[in-house]
Amino acid sequence: MTPMKKWLAGGLLLSALFCGVLVAATTKSDEQRARALLERAVAYYEEQGERAFAAFSRVGPFSEEGLYVFVVDRNGTMLASGGPSRKLIGRDISPLLDDQLRLGFQAVLAQPVTGSIQEGEYRWVNWRLGRVERKKAFYQILDEHILAVGYYLPRSDPADAKNMLERVTAALADDADQTILQINQLDAQFYQDDTYPVIIDSETERFVAHGYNRGLVGSRFDNVDDHAGEPLGEPLLKQMRDRDNGEFSYQWRNPATQQVENKTALIQRVGRYLVLVGWYSATAE
Repeated sequence: MTPMKKWLAGGLLLSALFCGVLVAATTKSDEQRARALLERAVAYYEEQGERAFAAFSRVGPFSEEGLYVFVVDRNGTMLASGGPSRKLIGRDISPLLDDQLRLGFQAVLAQPVTGSIQEGEYRWVNWRLGRVERKKAFYQILDEHILAVGYYLPRSDPADAKNMLERVTAALADDADQTILQINQLDAQFYQDDTYPVIIDSETERFVAHGYNRGLVGSRFDNVDDHAGEPLGEPLLKQMRDRDNGEFSYQWRNPATQQVENKTALIQRVGRYLVLVGWYSATAE
């Protein structure tokens, strides 16, 4: 995909539906600002009709601190934008998307009018920071037009990992079999974007649960290397042989960004099981 295509896809909140996941707010102020901006834009559109597009497409009351309104019609034409995509106003953007994005885009364009604001999450390049980040978007379908506002979400941090670790270890101590089953079923309470648990059986040295990649369940952990080719499984197991908790740093692919990043895992022993929950930081690739 060319940089232009990537940028276009990132600008479309419509791609939020490709993930099929609705998310809880993580930054209340940004969520409230984005939703409030969309509500104001919808109210203005209902009052002014298509005359509102001019106001949406210039710096003013419908653009603020990185947030802006954009509008597409059911034919896929960009009608208004208060952000960088304003240069595409009047163009059908569908041909500029790759096959996967185009299918999702067309599915959204075909949705009926709901009369309510919908929301979703997707991942794309934050061109200001030069990296892929999670983005949440609000949108509303009005007649033949779709109005939208999106914003970037913060990365998970050590506090998120610690909170997840505490919840998983408590659940594992209460009912190990049920907790392992729920994690492998990707139960929402044990998975939030790039924060998820991994459980290793220290006796068999195999994965028994993985909150992101279920394909690893049952495979050996002791011979696993990280994405830099450095040993991960054996040194981690060695570190935890006589300890109940610890911390280990390595490089791994972030499921939220699909980039190899530095990761630090908090480790807690619960009987024979080792629970790992970590957070990603700087990009390693």
